[in-house]
Amino acid sequence: MKQTNWAYWIAGQAGVIPLCLGMPGVAKTESTRALAKAANRRFLPVMLDQILPEDLGGYPVVKELDHNGRKVEVMRRVLDEKFVMARLEPSVMLIDELTNTGHSTQAAALQLMAEGIAGCWIFAAANPPEQAAAGVELTPPMVNRLCVLKWEIDREAIRDGWRNGLKFPAPTIPLLPPDWMDYAAKWGALMCEFESHFPALLDAYPRDPAKASQPFPSPRSWTNLVKLLAAADSVGANEDVRGQLVHGTVGTEAGIQFLIWLSQQGLPDPEIILADPSSLRLPQRGDLALAIMSSVLARVSANNTPERWERGRDVLGVAFEQSQEIAIAAHGKLWKAKPVNYSPQARNGVFCRINQILMGAEK
Repeated sequence: MKQTNWAYWIAGQAGVIPLCLGMPGVAKTESTRALAKAANRRFLPVMLDQILPEDLGGYPVVKELDHNGRKVEVMRRVLDEKFVMARLEPSVMLIDELTNTGHSTQAAALQLMAEGIAGCWIFAAANPPEQAAAGVELTPPMVNRLCVLKWEIDREAIRDGWRNGLKFPAPTIPLLPPDWMDYAAKWGALMCEFESHFPALLDAYPRDPAKASQPFPSPRSWTNLVKLLAAADSVGANEDVRGQLVHGTVGTEAGIQFLIWLSQQGLPDPEIILADPSSLRLPQRGDLALAIMSSVLARVSANNTPERWERGRDVLGVAFEQSQEIAIAAHGKLWKAKPVNYSPQARNGVFCRINQILMGAEK
């Protein structure tokens, strides 16, 4: 399955604001509207080039405060209706024209992005600065909070719409499962190992000021990357999507180094393991063994048929013979992913031993 713009969909749901860069007219807004519809959320577009900074931070009003019997006038801020609704209902907010606005409005947008809005998925879109009217570069504090991505044009969807009387198909959107953060432990462990080998990349602010408007490594951006890779795992995103998330968060140079290091860790393709569970070979390092099992579970959850779920149990059985601790840790997650109304096959042998261990743990 082609995973067009999956990095964009994943990042916004995971709480790391994605900024998609693309020329006008490539369906950035309508596609984000389709996400809101798919997730049953209110869609709230915000055009930065048409608003004032006060629209984002609130308009000042004078209120009277009663403090121990003394009346004191204070200043409060009243939010625009759109931002009130974002706090009252599950919403999808698209902050558009991010590179086509003045520094004061961009600063107000930075405060909104830094604080976030509980219950609201925030996305951002813009034309590349060189294509935007009166385009401005992003400030380093802004770009370091984002996952900067190139918008992918779905040419086949456009052709389908033309063929069908301009009824364009909805984009394929991966919705994160409620337990997507369960995959963060795997990526956190891998990130710790990577940082121990490349400590200079933890905080590598660009020496060239011209590159400070592009993604760069910092403790914040690496932490955001752990979230994004966990979210990608939870929906079975492919390596291309994972690469986009890496480069969009920590930049090209650090991203290449991380991806090369990751490829050298010997993490096998989870689909190969599912096709042949006997091929599973867990490494001695616990973080890598956990990473392999987490990847297998993610693929099962992403395409969760009874057959694939039972194949996941086969993998669990092989894993138990190599590392009881890793297998027991994966057992609960696999059962949480059991297809609805499916009655699992009866299992003996190693599975009886797993049940005995779990029952003993409950006593």
